[in-house]
Amino acid sequence: MSTHLHALWLRAIESAQGDNPFDHLRRASLQAAAEDFGLFDEIQEVPTVTVREPVAIQVWLSDSRARNGEVAALEAGDFLKRIQRAVARLAKARRARLADVVRLSQVDFDVARLNVASASVGSWVVDLKYPEIDENSRLPDASTLWAEIGVVELVRALPEDDTDERSIDSINAASPVIRRAVADLISDRPEMQPGLSISVRRRSGEVLKSTITPQQASSLREKLAVVREERGVVRFHGRLDGLRTRRQIFYLELEGGREIHGYVDESLMPAVKNNLDREVEVELETFVLRARSGKSSQRQYRLIRVGEEQTQLPVGIELTE
Repeated sequence: MSTHLHALWLRAIESAQGDNPFDHLRRASLQAAAEDFGLFDEIQEVPTVTVREPVAIQVWLSDSRARNGEVAALEAGDFLKRIQRAVARLAKARRARLADVVRLSQVDFDVARLNVASASVGSWVVDLKYPEIDENSRLPDASTLWAEIGVVELVRALPEDDTDERSIDSINAASPVIRRAVADLISDRPEMQPGLSISVRRRSGEVLKSTITPQQASSLREKLAVVREERGVVRFHGRLDGLRTRRQIFYLELEGGREIHGYVDESLMPAVKNNLDREVEVELETFVLRARSGKSSQRQYRLIRVGEEQTQLPVGIELTE
Protein backbone atom coordinates (compact mmCIF):
# COMPACT_ATOMS: atom_id res chain seq x y z
CA MET A 1 0.00 0.00 0.00
CA SER A 2 1.41 3.41 -0.89
CA THR A 3 2.01 5.95 1.84
CA HIS A 4 -0.88 8.02 0.46
CA LEU A 5 -3.34 5.11 0.43
CA HIS A 6 -2.13 4.02 3.85
CA ALA A 7 -2.91 7.49 5.22
CA LEU A 8 -6.34 7.51 3.56
CA TRP A 9 -7.17 4.08 5.01
CA LEU A 10 -6.14 5.11 8.52
CA ARG A 11 -8.10 8.35 8.24
CA ALA A 12 -11.19 6.43 7.13
CA ILE A 13 -10.94 3.89 9.95
CA GLU A 14 -10.36 6.63 12.54
CA SER A 15 -13.47 8.48 11.36
CA ALA A 16 -15.57 5.36 11.99
CA GLN A 17 -14.83 4.92 15.70
CA GLY A 18 -18.37 5.62 16.87
CA ASP A 19 -20.70 3.09 18.47
CA ASN A 20 -23.69 3.25 16.13
CA PRO A 21 -24.53 0.60 13.51
CA PHE A 22 -23.21 2.69 10.61
CA ASP A 23 -19.77 2.94 12.24
CA HIS A 24 -19.69 -0.80 12.90
CA LEU A 25 -20.42 -1.52 9.25
CA ARG A 26 -17.87 1.03 7.99
CA ARG A 27 -15.10 -0.48 10.15
CA ALA A 28 -15.97 -4.01 9.06
CA SER A 29 -15.99 -3.01 5.37
CA LEU A 30 -12.62 -1.24 5.63
CA GLN A 31 -11.02 -4.19 7.40
CA ALA A 32 -12.48 -6.65 4.89
CA ALA A 33 -11.14 -4.56 1.98
CA ALA A 34 -7.65 -4.41 3.52
CA GLU A 35 -7.65 -8.19 4.02
CA ASP A 36 -8.90 -8.93 0.49
CA PHE A 37 -6.12 -6.86 -1.07
CA GLY A 38 -3.39 -8.17 1.25
CA LEU A 39 -2.83 -4.80 2.87
CA PHE A 40 -2.60 -5.87 6.51
CA ASP A 41 1.13 -6.65 6.19
CA GLU A 42 1.81 -2.98 5.55
CA ILE A 43 -0.38 -1.70 8.39
CA GLN A 44 1.45 -1.70 11.71
CA GLU A 45 -1.62 -1.14 13.88
CA VAL A 46 -5.07 -2.15 12.77
CA PRO A 47 -7.95 -0.88 14.94
CA THR A 48 -10.07 -3.80 16.06
CA VAL A 49 -13.75 -3.97 16.86
CA THR A 50 -14.19 -4.94 20.49
CA VAL A 51 -17.06 -7.29 21.26
CA ARG A 52 -18.69 -5.73 24.32
CA GLU A 53 -21.16 -7.02 26.83
CA PRO A 54 -24.77 -7.22 25.61
CA VAL A 55 -27.03 -4.26 26.23
CA ALA A 56 -28.92 -4.57 29.52
CA ILE A 57 -32.37 -3.00 29.78
CA GLN A 58 -34.71 -3.04 32.76
CA VAL A 59 -38.24 -1.62 32.94
CA TRP A 60 -40.07 -0.80 36.19
CA LEU A 61 -43.75 0.01 36.63
CA SER A 62 -45.40 1.13 39.85
CA ASP A 63 -49.05 2.01 40.48
CA SER A 64 -49.44 4.55 43.29
CA ARG A 65 -53.06 3.47 43.79
CA ALA A 66 -51.99 -0.02 44.92
CA ARG A 67 -50.68 -0.68 48.45
CA ASN A 68 -47.38 -2.15 47.24
CA GLY A 69 -47.33 -0.54 43.82
CA GLU A 70 -48.61 -3.62 42.00
CA VAL A 71 -49.55 -3.11 38.35
CA ALA A 72 -52.43 -4.88 36.64
CA ALA A 73 -51.40 -7.32 33.91
CA LEU A 74 -53.40 -5.45 31.26
CA GLU A 75 -51.65 -2.16 32.06
CA ALA A 76 -48.23 -3.83 32.18
CA GLY A 77 -48.79 -5.43 28.79
CA ASP A 78 -50.02 -2.14 27.37
CA PHE A 79 -46.90 -0.31 28.59
CA LEU A 80 -44.57 -2.92 27.08
CA LYS A 81 -46.38 -2.59 23.74
CA ARG A 82 -46.00 1.19 23.92
CA ILE A 83 -42.28 0.92 24.65
CA GLN A 84 -41.81 -1.51 21.75
CA ARG A 85 -43.67 0.81 19.37
CA ALA A 86 -41.63 3.85 20.45
CA VAL A 87 -38.32 1.97 20.09
CA ALA A 88 -39.26 0.61 16.65
CA ARG A 89 -40.28 4.10 15.50
CA LEU A 90 -37.00 5.69 16.61
CA ALA A 91 -34.91 2.86 15.18
CA LYS A 92 -36.63 3.18 11.79
CA ALA A 93 -36.04 6.94 11.75
CA ARG A 94 -32.31 6.45 12.33
CA ARG A 95 -32.05 3.48 9.97
CA ALA A 96 -33.84 5.23 7.08
CA ARG A 97 -32.74 8.77 8.08
CA LEU A 98 -36.28 10.11 8.31
CA ALA A 99 -37.43 13.22 10.15
CA ASP A 100 -40.66 11.49 11.15
CA VAL A 101 -42.15 8.00 11.03
CA VAL A 102 -45.93 7.66 10.96
CA ARG A 103 -46.49 4.04 9.92
CA LEU A 104 -44.68 0.97 11.20
CA SER A 105 -44.55 -2.42 9.48
CA GLN A 106 -43.86 -5.86 10.93
CA VAL A 107 -40.32 -5.61 9.54
CA ASP A 108 -39.76 -2.45 11.59
CA PHE A 109 -40.81 -4.28 14.76
CA ASP A 110 -38.64 -7.30 13.90
CA VAL A 111 -35.53 -5.18 13.33
CA ALA A 112 -35.90 -3.47 16.74
CA ARG A 113 -37.47 -6.35 18.63
CA LEU A 114 -37.45 -6.41 22.44
CA ASN A 115 -37.72 -9.75 24.26
CA VAL A 116 -38.86 -10.13 27.87
CA ALA A 117 -36.10 -12.24 29.44
CA SER A 118 -37.34 -12.28 33.04
CA ALA A 119 -39.90 -10.62 35.28
CA SER A 120 -40.59 -9.95 38.94
CA VAL A 121 -43.11 -7.75 40.76
CA GLY A 122 -43.36 -4.59 38.65
CA SER A 123 -40.01 -5.20 36.94
CA TRP A 124 -39.01 -6.68 33.58
CA VAL A 125 -35.56 -7.41 32.17
CA VAL A 126 -35.64 -6.90 28.40
CA ASP A 127 -33.19 -8.47 25.94
CA LEU A 128 -32.48 -7.14 22.47
CA LYS A 129 -32.58 -9.27 19.36
CA TYR A 130 -29.02 -9.55 18.09
CA PRO A 131 -28.57 -10.10 14.34
CA GLU A 132 -27.47 -13.53 13.20
CA ILE A 133 -23.96 -13.39 11.70
CA ASP A 134 -22.47 -16.12 9.53
CA GLU A 135 -19.41 -17.78 11.09
CA ASN A 136 -17.29 -16.88 8.05
CA SER A 137 -18.50 -13.28 7.94
CA ARG A 138 -16.08 -10.48 8.82
CA LEU A 139 -18.91 -8.33 10.19
CA PRO A 140 -18.86 -7.68 13.96
CA ASP A 141 -21.44 -9.51 16.05
CA ALA A 142 -23.43 -6.36 16.85
CA SER A 143 -23.14 -4.49 13.58
CA THR A 144 -26.81 -3.60 13.16
CA LEU A 145 -28.29 -3.46 16.64
CA TRP A 146 -31.00 -0.92 15.87
CA ALA A 147 -33.00 -1.72 18.99
CA GLU A 148 -30.21 -0.26 21.13
CA ILE A 149 -30.31 2.96 19.11
CA GLY A 150 -34.08 3.22 19.61
CA VAL A 151 -33.93 2.50 23.34
CA VAL A 152 -31.19 5.07 23.95
CA GLU A 153 -33.07 7.75 21.98
CA LEU A 154 -36.20 7.05 24.03
CA VAL A 155 -34.44 7.10 27.40
CA ARG A 156 -32.68 10.38 26.58
CA ALA A 157 -36.00 11.97 25.58
CA LEU A 158 -37.63 11.21 28.95
CA PRO A 159 -36.96 12.92 32.32
CA GLU A 160 -34.02 11.60 34.32
CA ASP A 161 -35.98 11.63 37.59
CA ASP A 162 -39.14 13.06 39.13
CA THR A 163 -37.53 16.52 39.55
CA ASP A 164 -36.15 16.86 36.02
CA GLU A 165 -38.16 19.72 34.51
CA ARG A 166 -35.47 20.71 32.00
CA SER A 167 -35.85 17.48 30.02
CA ILE A 168 -39.59 18.05 29.83
CA ASP A 169 -38.97 21.55 28.47
CA SER A 170 -36.43 20.26 25.91
CA ILE A 171 -39.10 18.12 24.22
CA ASN A 172 -40.31 21.39 22.64
CA ALA A 173 -37.31 21.43 20.30
CA ALA A 174 -37.00 17.68 19.72
CA SER A 175 -37.39 16.21 16.24
CA PRO A 176 -40.90 15.16 15.12
CA VAL A 177 -40.14 11.44 15.43
CA ILE A 178 -38.89 11.79 19.02
CA ARG A 179 -42.01 13.74 19.98
CA ARG A 180 -44.13 11.05 18.33
CA ALA A 181 -42.25 8.30 20.20
CA VAL A 182 -42.84 10.02 23.55
CA ALA A 183 -46.50 10.33 22.58
CA ASP A 184 -46.53 6.55 21.99
CA LEU A 185 -45.96 6.13 25.73
CA ILE A 186 -48.38 8.67 27.17
CA SER A 187 -51.13 9.43 24.64
CA ASP A 188 -54.70 8.08 24.59
CA ARG A 189 -54.59 6.98 28.23
CA PRO A 190 -54.94 10.13 30.38
CA GLU A 191 -56.28 8.06 33.26
CA MET A 192 -53.21 5.82 33.38
CA GLN A 193 -51.57 6.00 36.82
CA PRO A 194 -48.47 3.74 36.83
CA GLY A 195 -45.10 5.47 36.93
CA LEU A 196 -42.48 4.20 34.47
CA SER A 197 -38.71 3.85 34.86
CA ILE A 198 -36.24 2.54 32.28
CA SER A 199 -32.56 1.76 32.79
CA VAL A 200 -30.19 0.81 29.96
CA ARG A 201 -26.52 -0.15 30.08
CA ARG A 202 -24.97 0.31 26.63
CA ARG A 203 -22.25 -1.85 25.12
CA SER A 204 -19.83 1.02 25.75
CA GLY A 205 -20.53 0.73 29.49
CA GLU A 206 -22.58 3.96 29.66
CA VAL A 207 -25.64 3.71 31.92
CA LEU A 208 -28.73 5.82 31.22
CA LYS A 209 -31.88 6.05 33.32
CA SER A 210 -35.22 7.76 32.92
CA THR A 211 -38.37 8.11 34.97
CA ILE A 212 -41.80 9.40 34.11
CA THR A 213 -44.43 9.95 36.80
CA PRO A 214 -48.16 10.48 36.13
CA GLN A 215 -47.64 14.21 36.81
CA GLN A 216 -44.75 14.40 34.34
CA ALA A 217 -46.81 12.52 31.76
CA SER A 218 -49.49 15.19 32.09
CA SER A 219 -46.89 17.95 31.54
CA LEU A 220 -45.51 16.17 28.50
CA ARG A 221 -48.99 15.84 26.99
CA GLU A 222 -49.34 19.62 27.20
CA LYS A 223 -45.94 20.10 25.54
CA LEU A 224 -46.85 17.71 22.74
CA ALA A 225 -50.18 19.47 22.08
CA VAL A 226 -48.50 22.59 20.66
CA VAL A 227 -48.24 23.43 16.95
CA ARG A 228 -44.98 24.43 15.24
CA GLU A 229 -45.09 27.59 13.12
CA GLU A 230 -42.64 29.85 11.25
CA ARG A 231 -40.43 26.86 10.50
CA GLY A 232 -37.14 27.17 8.67
CA VAL A 233 -33.48 26.20 8.58
CA VAL A 234 -30.72 28.73 9.28
CA ARG A 235 -26.92 28.64 9.11
CA PHE A 236 -24.63 30.15 11.74
CA HIS A 237 -20.89 30.36 12.34
CA GLY A 238 -19.88 30.33 15.98
CA ARG A 239 -18.18 28.51 18.85
CA LEU A 240 -19.72 25.42 20.43
CA ASP A 241 -19.14 26.22 24.08
CA GLY A 242 -21.28 23.67 25.89
CA LEU A 243 -23.21 20.39 25.77
CA ARG A 244 -25.64 18.84 28.26
CA THR A 245 -25.43 15.21 27.20
CA ARG A 246 -28.27 13.78 29.29
CA ARG A 247 -30.70 16.57 28.42
CA GLN A 248 -29.45 16.82 24.82
CA ILE A 249 -28.89 20.58 24.88
CA PHE A 250 -26.13 22.36 22.92
CA TYR A 251 -24.84 25.91 23.48
CA LEU A 252 -23.49 28.03 20.61
CA GLU A 253 -21.74 31.39 21.05
CA LEU A 254 -22.20 33.65 18.02
CA GLU A 255 -20.16 36.64 16.92
CA GLY A 256 -20.71 39.56 19.28
CA GLY A 257 -21.13 37.28 22.30
CA ARG A 258 -24.77 36.30 21.75
CA GLU A 259 -25.52 32.72 22.79
CA ILE A 260 -28.26 30.40 21.58
CA HIS A 261 -29.07 26.91 22.76
CA GLY A 262 -31.31 24.12 21.59
CA TYR A 263 -31.83 20.41 21.08
CA VAL A 264 -29.26 17.95 19.67
CA ASP A 265 -30.19 14.34 18.87
CA GLU A 266 -28.10 11.26 19.64
CA SER A 267 -26.65 10.95 16.12
CA LEU A 268 -24.91 14.36 16.35
CA MET A 269 -23.58 13.98 19.91
CA PRO A 270 -20.10 12.77 18.79
CA ALA A 271 -19.74 15.67 16.33
CA VAL A 272 -20.63 18.21 19.02
CA LYS A 273 -18.20 16.65 21.52
CA ASN A 274 -15.40 16.68 18.93
CA ASN A 275 -15.99 20.38 18.18
CA LEU A 276 -16.48 21.76 21.68
CA ASP A 277 -14.70 25.09 22.19
CA ARG A 278 -14.08 25.34 18.43
CA GLU A 279 -15.30 27.71 15.73
CA VAL A 280 -17.61 25.76 13.43
CA GLU A 281 -20.40 26.25 10.90
CA VAL A 282 -23.73 24.76 11.92
CA GLU A 283 -27.24 24.46 10.52
CA LEU A 284 -30.26 24.70 12.80
CA GLU A 285 -33.92 23.91 12.37
CA THR A 286 -35.84 26.85 13.83
CA PHE A 287 -39.51 27.29 14.70
CA VAL A 288 -41.99 28.91 17.07
CA LEU A 289 -44.41 26.88 19.21
CA ARG A 290 -48.05 27.93 19.54
CA ALA A 291 -50.27 26.44 22.25
CA ARG A 292 -54.00 25.84 21.88
CA SER A 293 -54.58 29.01 23.90
CA GLY A 294 -52.79 31.01 21.18
CA LYS A 295 -49.72 31.77 23.30
CA SER A 296 -46.43 31.63 21.36
CA SER A 297 -43.03 30.51 22.62
CA GLN A 298 -39.62 32.02 22.06
CA ARG A 299 -37.85 30.77 18.94
CA GLN A 300 -36.68 27.17 19.32
CA TYR A 301 -33.61 25.56 17.73
CA ARG A 302 -32.60 22.01 16.82
CA LEU A 303 -29.08 21.21 15.62
CA ILE A 304 -29.09 19.40 12.27
CA ARG A 305 -25.50 19.85 11.01
CA VAL A 306 -22.07 20.43 12.58
CA GLY A 307 -19.35 21.07 10.00
CA GLU A 308 -19.66 18.16 7.57
CA GLU A 309 -21.61 15.92 9.97
CA GLN A 310 -25.37 15.72 9.28
CA THR A 311 -28.07 14.53 11.66
CA GLN A 312 -29.64 11.15 10.95
CA LEU A 313 -33.03 12.73 11.72
CA PRO A 314 -33.26 15.31 8.90
CA VAL A 315 -35.80 18.01 8.12
CA GLY A 316 -37.54 18.66 4.82
CA ILE A 317 -37.13 22.45 4.78
CA GLU A 318 -35.10 24.63 2.43
CA LEU A 319 -32.18 26.62 3.84
CA THR A 320 -32.84 30.32 4.52
CA GLU A 321 -29.92 32.68 5.14
